Amino acid sequence: MPPPEDSADGKPAPAPVPPIAEFAGALRARAQSRRRGRRPADDGPSASPPPSIEEQLDRAEICSRSGRIDDAIDICNALRPALAAGGDPRSVGWCDFVLALSHLNAGRAKEAVIAGYRAIGKLEPGMKLMRGLTVLASALARTGDAGGALELLERAKKLLAQISSPRDRCLFWVNCGSTFHALGDLEQAVKHSLLADGLLAEFDDPYLHAAVKMNLLVQRLILAVAGCHGVETPELTELLAAASAMVERLVAAGQHYSVAKGSEDIADAYIALGKYEKAREALQVGVKSADAAKAGPDRGILELRLGRIERLAGQYRRAQAHIGLALELLAESALLKELAEAHLENSLLNEERQHWRAALDSYRESAQIRERLLIAQSDARVHALEVRLELVRGGSGDR
Repeated sequence: MPPPEDSADGKPAPAPVPPIAEFAGALRARAQSRRRGRRPADDGPSASPPPSIEEQLDRAEICSRSGRIDDAIDICNALRPALAAGGDPRSVGWCDFVLALSHLNAGRAKEAVIAGYRAIGKLEPGMKLMRGLTVLASALARTGDAGGALELLERAKKLLAQISSPRDRCLFWVNCGSTFHALGDLEQAVKHSLLADGLLAEFDDPYLHAAVKMNLLVQRLILAVAGCHGVETPELTELLAAASAMVERLVAAGQHYSVAKGSEDIADAYIALGKYEKAREALQVGVKSADAAKAGPDRGILELRLGRIERLAGQYRRAQAHIGLALELLAESALLKELAEAHLENSLLNEERQHWRAALDSYRESAQIRERLLIAQSDARVHALEVRLELVRGGSGDR
C-alpha cells in the first residue's frame, strides 16, 4: 500500500476512513445529537392521544356556557369540515347545535337560527334533538317569531317523556324559561325556571346550576320591579338581598359568566328604586366578572349602564370614559341593540355638554345601527320560514 500523501502544510494526511467505520461514526454522532437536543418531557411517558370528536364538542359547549364563546365557535368551525366529509350526519348535527348555542349566547340571532335548523334536520329523536329544538326556539324568540318559538317548544316537549336524566330535563325547562323571557312573558319564564331549579339537587354541573339560579332570580326581579312603581316592596327587598348573596357565592365559586350576565338586571332594579350607588356597586362587580370570564361584549353593556348612572349624576368626565369604553367593546360584537343604545347615550351626554355636532353624529349612528338590527331580525325570520316550509314539503320531520 502506498504511503499517504503529505498535506499542504507539510503534515502527513490522515489515513482514509473505511466506509463502514465512517457510517458507524455518523450513527454515533446522530445519537449524541439527539441525546443533547432531547427535551426533558421526552424522557417521560408517551404523549396522550388527541381528544375525540365528542370530547372536543363537549369542550366547545362548556366554553359557550362559561363565556368563552369565540373559543367555542373556533372549535366547531375547525371540526365541521372533517365531520361533514366523514358522512356522519348526527355528529355534524351536534356540531351545528353547539354552534347555534354559541351564536345565541353571542347575540347573533340570525346565525343561531341558521345553525339551529341545520342541527335539528340531522339529529335523531332523543336528548340531543330535544336540546336542539329548545335552543332554536330561544333563537327564534329573539327574532320576534313567537309562533315559531312556541311550535318548537311543543315539539321538544313531546320528546321529554323519553328523557330520564335530571340534567337533561333541567336543560329543557331552563331553555323554555329563556324562550319565554325573550318573548317578554316573564310569568311563564319564572314558572319554567322554577321547574329547572327543582331538579338541581339531582345532579352536579356548576355552569348549569349558576345559570338556572341567576335566570330565575333575574326573572323574578324583573316581574317585581314592573309592579313596584318605584317603591321598594318587601318582595323586592328579599330578592335584592338574595341577589347580593348569590353574586357573592358565584364569584367565590368562579362562576363569573353568570354574574356578568345577571348584574345588568340587578342594577336596573336598583335604578328603578333610585338607589344609584347600589346600582353602581352591582355593575362594578359585574365588570370584574366579565373580565374574569373574558366576556368583552357583556362588559360593554355594563360599562354603558355605568356611563348612564354617571351622566345622571352630572359626572360627565366619568360618563364619557365609561360610554367610550362601551362603544369600543360593543363595536366588535353582534349586540346591535346595545350598540345603538350606546350611541344614543353618547348623544345625550354630548347634548348636555352642548357638543351639538358630536351629538348629531351619534344620533345618526344609533339610527343606522337600529336599521341594521331590524334587517337582521327580519332576515332571520324569513330564513326560518323558508326552512320550515322546506321541512314540511320534504316531510323530513325530525330526521
